[in-house]
Amino acid sequence: MFHDLDENRDHYNRVLRAKPPLYFERFDTQLLKREPLVADLLETAFARMFPAKAGELLDLGCGTGFYFPLLSRHADSVTGVDVCVPMLQAAEQLIAQEELKNCRVLAASALELPFANGSMDVIHSWDLLHHLSDVPKAINEITRVLKPGGRYIAFEPNLMNPSITWYHLRRRSEWRLFLQNQFSVPRQLRREFDVTVRYDNTIISFLNQRTKWLWNAVDRFTSVPPLDHLRFRYVIDAIKQH
Repeated sequence: MFHDLDENRDHYNRVLRAKPPLYFERFDTQLLKREPLVADLLETAFARMFPAKAGELLDLGCGTGFYFPLLSRHADSVTGVDVCVPMLQAAEQLIAQEELKNCRVLAASALELPFANGSMDVIHSWDLLHHLSDVPKAINEITRVLKPGGRYIAFEPNLMNPSITWYHLRRRSEWRLFLQNQFSVPRQLRREFDVTVRYDNTIISFLNQRTKWLWNAVDRFTSVPPLDHLRFRYVIDAIKQH
């Protein structure tokens, strides 16, 4: 029923090879230049997440790393990992083109990270957790490689947003969201982390000058509690306890 690790890898290999509209909405390395509205939202999100510069930052499920030109400003070094090698090749091209001296990428799974214990200050992921075939194992790995007091920050689709639910319901590759969401994942993290969850309207796909009015309307509508729980995303901010 659900995609496993190999199926996820094959799915994103096909996306990169065929370059359907989905690719240009979510993975294109030129997305930030093409859509300044998305770039502005992401820069605001990263500035809010990192009021002070992080040290060693690990980006799980980095894909093409299209946001590295922004994320790299907020850390001394950024290491991206992903299971999809063609996407990592696109990320390497972007790193070279933009001369991002503090960025690198490696082929690796979040379930088996090739890093020493306590080697990372911050771990970040975007739309990763609801794809994982073994969330507890990934959490164990995140816990292992983070330094004591390190942070794990995850942006994930919000199951309570009707458009998010409809989008994920129509795609088998996204079905794990119905098991792995803000009602289950934070509970697992709390065994090793102090966890806060908030809701956010930072989006990547389908935001442009034509749809800006709709995003603005949703943002205004969800600006006050409890309607903020209907925003497009939930954000986990977790501090390692020991």
